[in-house]
Amino acid sequence: MNSTPNFFIPHTWATTSIQDSLASDNPTLQVESKPTQLVNTNVADITNPKIAHWNDFDLDSLRQAYGDLLEQHPVPRVASSHSPLKVNGLTDLKKVFVDHVFPRLMQPIKTGATVLGGRLGDILPDVSMCKDTLVERRYRSALSLMSDNGVHYLVSCVLLETQWTSAMVESTNSGAVACLPLRRVAAYCLSTNTRYGFVLTPGEIVVVRVSGTAYDKTQPCLIEWKAVPWNASGPNTLTVSLSLWFIAMMSLNPTHRVLCPPGTAPPVNLWWKYKDPAGTVIYQHHLSLRQVLAPPAGVTVHDTSSA
Repeated sequence: MNSTPNFFIPHTWATTSIQDSLASDNPTLQVESKPTQLVNTNVADITNPKIAHWNDFDLDSLRQAYGDLLEQHPVPRVASSHSPLKVNGLTDLKKVFVDHVFPRLMQPIKTGATVLGGRLGDILPDVSMCKDTLVERRYRSALSLMSDNGVHYLVSCVLLETQWTSAMVESTNSGAVACLPLRRVAAYCLSTNTRYGFVLTPGEIVVVRVSGTAYDKTQPCLIEWKAVPWNASGPNTLTVSLSLWFIAMMSLNPTHRVLCPPGTAPPVNLWWKYKDPAGTVIYQHHLSLRQVLAPPAGVTVHDTSSA
């Protein structure tokens, strides 16, 4: 079974579980920007991508993968702003994210990386949230989770709700202007060989998983997405912070950060079955490397014990 990582949180700190920390309310936003439209510039020149819902990015499947991390490892409490935060444009929205959302994610990401690194037998890099990072010539990722040596783990596009909402994607095809934010994130993923990203607006976050060929926008590309409301909160709710933490954890696993061909990304709820040296049957989650003696009901199991 997975062992306890070699770190601790001082008892003198006010702590909470990762689950409770990331399930709390986001700050209230007071959006005062003028109505604007999505401008058809910086077009993501991906050849005819397929766009689909990321159907198995759901709280049950994600808890099966990372539930032990969410519940068993304490992190410091981070106070939230009790006053509405003004958003007059994209610069303000990015500042709100960096100053008021990411601080809640910093220690949970670090804690998760420490545990995951221990399971991998490796030390995973420290990461931070950076604004407007260059990913390729004219392409800049609005908010990026990056390591000190410049590796992108998450890339993003930031917009106002007057420009775009995920509901616009439902009634259009992948070549329409309404799909440009998803295509932009996919372009950033292809340019950085990074599988995960997101679109942020004052009303929601849309997490994205991209499959394709690194540095080649002419090859087939699959863009999978899941929208999470900004105001989602509570213990049994997929929140903005939880969603970001989940894709950060996925990307910090070296096996799952880089791009793969469309249709080959394993399902979120995949477990491996194998026998340890003592002959005990163990089930291990492919993303988190969490180990259990019996898998959750209804999950996908690949038997490697006879390999």
